Amino acid sequence: MAEKITVDIALHPLAWKVLHEQYSFDGNAVDVGHGWLYSIIVQGLERNHIITAGELRRRPKGLVDGKVYIYYDDFIRYGRFIRLTKQANISRILYRKERERLCYQIAIFHITTGIERNKVMRYFLEKHGIEEEELSFEALKKYYQRRYRQKEDDYMQDIKQLNE
Repeated sequence: MAEKITVDIALHPLAWKVLHEQYSFDGNAVDVGHGWLYSIIVQGLERNHIITAGELRRRPKGLVDGKVYIYYDDFIRYGRFIRLTKQANISRILYRKERERLCYQIAIFHITTGIERNKVMRYFLEKHGIEEEELSFEALKKYYQRRYRQKEDDYMQDIKQLNE
């Protein structure tokens, strides 16, 4: 079995929630395995990265510091520091994937039950334990109105075709 070491990474709170729910967490670091996310993390590794004052000023506020496991072989080959831009990309990817998943669930639930959209949004935020600093109701509502109002009609047509 290959030895693993930890690497520091700062992500959006919702991205950390996704990592903790979808991957194994041993109390010290998250083990993302060998999938698509691991390859993105490895691509961002550097050997000697010195964080400058300018990078610290550009670092977004509200990020949560944590650790992920990488294989020792990748540590030797690439390094153990993840570039700040790659950390931001990883955070953005995980945030968007979770937001899309929530919106899809909201749309299907709203269409099939007929419950008011805002109530469904609040229900799913509460059900998944998503707090205001992770994803606010207003941000989710705004995104949903822009991207999923039209998709609701498409989903409705698909459901009607299935019922025929």
